[in-house]
Amino acid sequence: MPELLAPAGSFEGVRAAVQSGANAVYLGFGTFNARRGAKNFSREEMAQAIAYCRARGIKTNVTFNIVALDRELFEAMEDVRFLNEAGADALIVQDVGVAKLIREHAPDLELHASTQMTVHTLDGALAAKEMGFSRVVLSRECTLEEIEKITREADIETEVFIHGALCMCYSGQCYMSAVIGQRSGNRGMCAQPCRLPYTYQDGKKGSPLSLKDLCASKWIPTLTKMGVASLKIEGRMKRPEYSAIVTKIYADLLREQRGPTQEENETLRKVFSRDGFTDGYLTGKVDEKMFGTKTNLSLQEVKPLYDEAARRFAEGKEAPLVPIKISCAVSEDGITVTAEDGEHGVVAVDRASVERANNRPTTREMLEKNLVKTGGTPFFVDQMEITLPDGRMVAASRINAVRRQALEKLYARRAAAPKRRWKPYEVSQNGHKNAAFTGYNLEIHQLSQMTEAMHKNRPNTIYVPLTELYAHVETTAQLCTQGFQLAVQMPRIYSDKEQPEIEHMLQEAQKTGVSIACAMNIGQVRLLRQMGFAVHGGFGLNVCNGAALEALAEQGVTRQTLSFELRTAQLRDIEKTIETEMIVYGHLPLMVFENCAIRCRTGKCTCEQGLTTLTDRTGQTFALIPEFGCRNTLLNSKPLFLADKPDWKKAGAAYGRICLTTESPERAAEIWNAYIEGYTLDFADGFTRGLYQRGVE
Repeated sequence: MPELLAPAGSFEGVRAAVQSGANAVYLGFGTFNARRGAKNFSREEMAQAIAYCRARGIKTNVTFNIVALDRELFEAMEDVRFLNEAGADALIVQDVGVAKLIREHAPDLELHASTQMTVHTLDGALAAKEMGFSRVVLSRECTLEEIEKITREADIETEVFIHGALCMCYSGQCYMSAVIGQRSGNRGMCAQPCRLPYTYQDGKKGSPLSLKDLCASKWIPTLTKMGVASLKIEGRMKRPEYSAIVTKIYADLLREQRGPTQEENETLRKVFSRDGFTDGYLTGKVDEKMFGTKTNLSLQEVKPLYDEAARRFAEGKEAPLVPIKISCAVSEDGITVTAEDGEHGVVAVDRASVERANNRPTTREMLEKNLVKTGGTPFFVDQMEITLPDGRMVAASRINAVRRQALEKLYARRAAAPKRRWKPYEVSQNGHKNAAFTGYNLEIHQLSQMTEAMHKNRPNTIYVPLTELYAHVETTAQLCTQGFQLAVQMPRIYSDKEQPEIEHMLQEAQKTGVSIACAMNIGQVRLLRQMGFAVHGGFGLNVCNGAALEALAEQGVTRQTLSFELRTAQLRDIEKTIETEMIVYGHLPLMVFENCAIRCRTGKCTCEQGLTTLTDRTGQTFALIPEFGCRNTLLNSKPLFLADKPDWKKAGAAYGRICLTTESPERAAEIWNAYIEGYTLDFADGFTRGLYQRGVE
């Protein structure tokens, strides 16, 4: 039976989840979690919450799921040390560098790969396992078929979202909030621009980036049969009553292995929905019915539900969660009560003598009545042994007192943190391994963007989409013969079902002479390494510190694009143990969608009918470009342009990457020459300097 993993944004939220049927909770601590806007927990509160859960047999998974900067690593590892000592069951981690450090310094602490790592394929799960993770939180975009395959074949626990908010973009691949508002989802501060209204170029208005909430209630028996380890409810930002109501319904469904009743569905809708619910991507069907905005219900309609839930988790209320065996031995020398939970055993003794009864001696039934009183604790008695000599009189108050003492001891023993190893973390004193600027790499969307300007001043490496190389094998072979170093730019996303096609195209690219490929997630790193490519890492790996570079180098990455969400000074801080590059030009990619936003405009595929755009409330226009598998990427409205601002070259990256997408061949040549010669250009709609000076929260 899978665990039911519920959100807890406060200690009250922990009680709400536990008393409503969750057998695991996830909660945020400090600044290194993806809900920095939530209340989260202080050290004292976190230790209390972990002990509360451990005593009740409830797992605690702590969210440590944002990327960290080099100068933050000491603070991050101090938090890890505390959580390790406090006895958290697992840390949910996005940053592969942080994961590497946790493995090295807290080897007994379990690691779960956050959904922010964009694990959605078997290769992704296997790569996570290689990196020391014991569980992967799968992307919400995975279908039932994909979930089953990964669960069956990866030999690693899988965790699946079953209820709550759906992002339009793959988790970990959204940069929109950061680029347009300096609030990074990868740093736990997403402002949710996807929930705002937009207008297509034909004037059609709506909320084409806002999905309904996920409700997988009818799929609980199916997910159970697949062997999924954990079913996850989203909602750490919501109030405890929400967690209590939703958790209880799913706990009932899981225990009884059934689908929801109409009343249960209606309760879920009342508590929170966006124009109702969707079962997301589980069936593989994506359409306009998945979209919706928040439904506002009157307080009068939901107050009875909230009041009933609050009574269930009120302080002092305890569900009978932990079965125990109680043994009571009475003799003339006193009373001994032993309490055991299968792992721990404690003894409480009342050493006062037990007198003979004058009238009514104590019976076994009288002792049983007092020994089963476990109210106010998480225990319930499922086994009992009593030794009682004939003719003795035992006051109920004495039995109650020694029973309470035994249960208090057992509670304390269960709540105590386990002994774990810890290797002290020390900040490296080696200094920064920054490289001198070497030159430019070029990423093109179409081979037609390779103009005479690039022939005259050759890029170090030219990244070309895999589908483009495959469609033009002769041109690719000619360029390789001419000495150009071409590299495969991998699709941002592809599924296990699509992987054979990907592998075929990669093999054809190899035949033309291409030997380098740029991976956009850890699963792709594994595939490319096995196929014999020299592996470069793309921006989708979200590298923000030197430990991440080391972790990726262990996986075979030889060059890595650094995060474009960092300031130049933060980039300079990174210890660069492998070659690195910075994106210095381009319409930055803001989101990548499984649910085609281009098709949503008309209800059919229109990729070949010109550029599709979305305009926001401020008049900024964002282009949508097709991606492999009928997906799309949303591009920033203004291009990043730094040709006339060479300070970025001091950040220590060996290369600058120029990324061309919607530019014409003529404009591509102008941009290339501007960087080679260091002059400015005119942009009709303006340009941006990106986040290299502004940074993000």
